[in-house]
Amino acid sequence: MPHRVVLPRYLPHLHDVAIGGPERPALDGMLGAVLKAYRSVLDGAGDDWLRGHWPALRHLMEHITTTWDPDGDGVLQGDQPVTYDISLHGPNMFVGGLWLAALLAMHRMAAIVEPAAAAFLDRFTIGRDTYDKLLWNGEFYAQPATGEAYDFGRGCLSDQLLGQWWAHQLDLGHILPADRVRTALASIVRYNLRTGFAEHGYRVFADGDETGLVVCSWPHGGRPAVPLRYCDEVWTGVEYQVAAHCLYEGMPEEATAILAGLQHRYDGTRRNPFNEVECGDHYVRAMAGWSLLDAYTGFHYDAITRTLRVGDRPGRFPFVAGTAWGTVTVAADGRVDLDVLGGSLPVDVMESAASRRP
Repeated sequence: MPHRVVLPRYLPHLHDVAIGGPERPALDGMLGAVLKAYRSVLDGAGDDWLRGHWPALRHLMEHITTTWDPDGDGVLQGDQPVTYDISLHGPNMFVGGLWLAALLAMHRMAAIVEPAAAAFLDRFTIGRDTYDKLLWNGEFYAQPATGEAYDFGRGCLSDQLLGQWWAHQLDLGHILPADRVRTALASIVRYNLRTGFAEHGYRVFADGDETGLVVCSWPHGGRPAVPLRYCDEVWTGVEYQVAAHCLYEGMPEEATAILAGLQHRYDGTRRNPFNEVECGDHYVRAMAGWSLLDAYTGFHYDAITRTLRVGDRPGRFPFVAGTAWGTVTVAADGRVDLDVLGGSLPVDVMESAASRRP
């Protein structure tokens, strides 16, 4: 699955350079496609839609398995092209977390169209334990030293829990020990959220006395001679992802600290508040900000079971689910009112945090 290609295919590549595909497609992009497929199923794409795409999903996961996990230990190894426009080498939680989440998503989808496909859950269980043992350093998930250019090694990568962020959105639960996830999140905020930026030789998305979350830092030293590309930059898409994940984990202070810096940078004084520039204008990664809505409200819709779940935070909030959109109001006593303003939202079971309390 090439992640950067010009259509029609006979046209020249951007800058006449084949970046990322079809020769070297990004592994994180391929795993993301699996997760987005399951998201569509949860949104109500339907069993027939899933059956139509299932052979391609199976083929994709078989390709990833045979290429990067040939020994079957559940850990992806070797040269792993990613959308940082480089390759990572050896075990790392950025790719590994997406892999673990994708295995669980495949297990869930297999339950609908191919219940006998048990290998996904088995490989997830093995991989989860091995990744955790290999990469946990007591504060966050680092990377074994490989000596390869662009690996982050002892660095604290802001994207290290991207797979867990996906898992929460898809209601897959914790793919790593919950206490370590929260510790790693706290470390990301502690080490990577900084105020004050000097010239750093990369693209400048935060400067002067502004506050932003850098892509990666080396709090205990060990910054490689050729560090992770873009490590000193600030990307709003990563900031939104980490902030939303903090909300999912019950860490609102950390989430607020990140978002306050982001909103200050894009308050309209120096930058366009409707265009959070990253690689280019209106860069799509900033749409990770949508995940804040469900993380804040606890809203989750599952079209498979026709179940709607809402958190216990009082207020009136917008929602988007399946083909429907509207508002949900949560009263102080936990009573929930749903107002569908467009589309349809089949619901058999509605759960609120209040109704789930013992």
